[in-house]
Amino acid sequence: MKTVQMGVPQGSDRVVFGTAAIAQATDPFGLLDAAYHKGVRRFDLARTYGSGTSEKIFGEWMTSRCIDRDDVNIITKGGMGDDKYGDPTRNLLTGSVLMGEVEASLNTLGTDRVDMYMFHRDDPRLSVEQFVTWANEIVLAGKASSWGVSNWSFDRFCEAHRYAVSEGLHPPCANSPQLSLAVPQCEIWPTTYSISSQEHESQIDWYENNGVELVCWEVLAKGFMAVPTLWSKEDVDRSTFDKTFEAGTNEWRLQRIQRAYCHLENYRRREAAIKIGEEFGLKLPQVAALYALSVRDNVSIICGFLEPEHIDDMIGLEDLLLVKECVLGDEEQLPISNCIETAKSVTEAAPADAIVDAIVNIGVC
Repeated sequence: MKTVQMGVPQGSDRVVFGTAAIAQATDPFGLLDAAYHKGVRRFDLARTYGSGTSEKIFGEWMTSRCIDRDDVNIITKGGMGDDKYGDPTRNLLTGSVLMGEVEASLNTLGTDRVDMYMFHRDDPRLSVEQFVTWANEIVLAGKASSWGVSNWSFDRFCEAHRYAVSEGLHPPCANSPQLSLAVPQCEIWPTTYSISSQEHESQIDWYENNGVELVCWEVLAKGFMAVPTLWSKEDVDRSTFDKTFEAGTNEWRLQRIQRAYCHLENYRRREAAIKIGEEFGLKLPQVAALYALSVRDNVSIICGFLEPEHIDDMIGLEDLLLVKECVLGDEEQLPISNCIETAKSVTEAAPADAIVDAIVNIGVC
């Protein structure tokens, strides 16, 4: 059997509507309507999001709006069973449990297939050969057009990719790690994986060279790179970082977010991003999203919209011409005026319909 690669996403496919919190929206259907009418066609779901709530809302929306199935691109994730938070000691996944989850997702969505099925977490207790075999069974059964993984380490992904190619099977075409201008200084959520720091540059190169998409989450660092004043250095109580909280509680969530993102380098990066935004008429979340999109052409970003105006902020980025030639370490290394001058010169040379609004490489990704 020939191997199949889905290729690099194009245009608006790089902005993916994340549904993890869609149940919290005042009007979920209205929000999906707004996204659809603004051109969003790619949606990220998971069996664990509200124990199937995101899939239920999305499936009911498609049915109620008579959405042409071929007009939307659906990603859903599974394989974690009843585990909600990535517990490495969760019950070992079996083929029958996995296939049951796949059927439950399809039934809830009201469709016979998804465009990509992802294993939501890795489990090193299982061989990559087993995951590849299961994924190919799903694809060959017509229940998914392609498959990928979420939060897999680079080594495990490469191992799975090599095995699939060597056996003439469908290889994983995507990995979903964390990527943000705000670099986490520790694991954010249990058994998750980040590619935000400089040490992952060669790994990102490999993904790009092998036609593997990176569908990246927490691009706005849970709001740290969206709200300029959120969790200021003075407001963060670091004495809570070593306390034990029950998994899933608000205290547990806040602790993990602040412990990962609230450190000096990220505060510096946020200030730099705010300055660039002020110079070019961009909001902080737009600069942060542009930064992620500028990393590589094979990077897509998952955006968790809760208000229609948030959609406008991200969709507008698709009209921007991104120029990746200015790396801002700190103001002594490279004054912000240098970046602005570069951006202005490109703007003048660009076609009238091309908008060049920012140089977004702040620090080294």
